[in-house]
Amino acid sequence: MDKKLIFWIKIFFCITVLCTYSCEQEKNEIPENKDILGCTNNKAINFLNTATVDDGSCEYLGCTDPESINFDSLATINDGNCLSYEYLPEGYSLFWNDEFNGDTLDLRFWNVELMEPGTVNNELQTYTNSVENILLNNGYLYIRAKKDNPFDPNQPGYTSGRINTAGKVELQYGLWEIRAKLPSGVGTWPAIWMLNSEINSVGWPYCGEIDIMEHVGYDPDRVFFSIHNTDLYGNVGGTNQQGIYNLSGIENDFHTYTIEWSPTFIKGYIDGNLYFNYNKPSFSDYNNWPYDSPFFLIINLAIGGEWGGQQGVDNSIFPSSFIIDYVRMFQKL
Repeated sequence: MDKKLIFWIKIFFCITVLCTYSCEQEKNEIPENKDILGCTNNKAINFLNTATVDDGSCEYLGCTDPESINFDSLATINDGNCLSYEYLPEGYSLFWNDEFNGDTLDLRFWNVELMEPGTVNNELQTYTNSVENILLNNGYLYIRAKKDNPFDPNQPGYTSGRINTAGKVELQYGLWEIRAKLPSGVGTWPAIWMLNSEINSVGWPYCGEIDIMEHVGYDPDRVFFSIHNTDLYGNVGGTNQQGIYNLSGIENDFHTYTIEWSPTFIKGYIDGNLYFNYNKPSFSDYNNWPYDSPFFLIINLAIGGEWGGQQGVDNSIFPSSFIIDYVRMFQKL
């Protein structure tokens, strides 16, 4: 073998042995239990999952106003959701609220759903997480439907938003109140509704559904409150478990949509006016009363679909916005 080659092989071997020994020495010199300072509370907005020692830096979002219903003594940063006692319904305490005073949707409480066209009800839109479709501005939540190709009537693709509180904010019974301004135009189908938290285990409609407000753009002066269960579907056309409220120009202003839900009844209101009442049947079971479990809230703006698209879609209306002022949940004292 060439002497030069043997020489370089020896050099390479020595370097390898030396590096291995050096690395082992460095490894042995590193303390095994080195403390990492940071916020160790996973409820804090600056939680550091690698921290082993809390350094007192944890920051918590919440209401910092001691005069508010929902004052949080642990909060260090005001989240804009402080609520005055004047808004507290008699006989109730505040469970949760979102006044949408931040810059972005608060994902501590909300999930953003992603969904392709036709996934439910033959709706035409794609549900996205884009700020073009879901945004906060000046204390309002905007769920905005857009036409992807506004100048091409032959390419009508639409995008919109759908959010829910599943697994984050769920409540059994109580008074739920949402103030909102509806979109206008043929083809829009906004909804504020509730699903049983057991839906993934028992399926729909067995789980039960409560529609606090539905509106279809081709029928502009009416809103609907409906319930669904195995015995009563409450779909298009109106049945004995659906309330209809008539108000000319309802799309022009904000209105308050409310459900009052107890172990024995479900009532629906608009601006304090009762227009739906469903009492628990005398002989009840899960088929006609699946309403003794926590439910979560869903807010969405659909385009077209089995109900909203019965008279087509007017492509001149886009972008079209469903505007939410606040969501408040109260529980019975």
